[in-house]
Amino acid sequence: MNTKVLRIATLIVFLINVILIFLVDWFTIEMIPGKSISGNSNPAVILWFLELPAYLLLLTGIALIVHRERYLVQYNRVRVSVILLALLAVSLLLQVDKAQRIRDRIDGRTNEFGWLNPYTNTIYINFYSFLSGILLLLLIQSVITLIRFKFRSGRPTD
Repeated sequence: MNTKVLRIATLIVFLINVILIFLVDWFTIEMIPGKSISGNSNPAVILWFLELPAYLLLLTGIALIVHRERYLVQYNRVRVSVILLALLAVSLLLQVDKAQRIRDRIDGRTNEFGWLNPYTNTIYINFYSFLSGILLLLLIQSVITLIRFKFRSGRPTD
């Protein structure tokens, strides 16, 4: 597959992922204090079975594009790695904050459902977890590129 087709396919998968994240958010019931708990099922779980493979496909597409185009080889690898690490840390902190806010909102009212229920879908599938996975992938690729570059530049020439 040439790079142009790969880019278009990855863009389409990216858009599908964004739509699925919004649909999971839309189908997740918000716990409102003072209201009764919904006895309805969890329709957003069905979307998980679409989102997770689509997300893995997106990560694969991004990894292939970054590797083929050698983006991380062209730039200052240490600086890119530090920036990616900082962005990943911010994204993870925002993810933890979102999960904590949801947990505080439903505190003890859904114990019989467990942590996978109509009120907690957005703890797992949201923009922050989406971004964190992409940043983690890029950070790993950046560190591997940095190690390869350092290893190759340290070799004696024949």
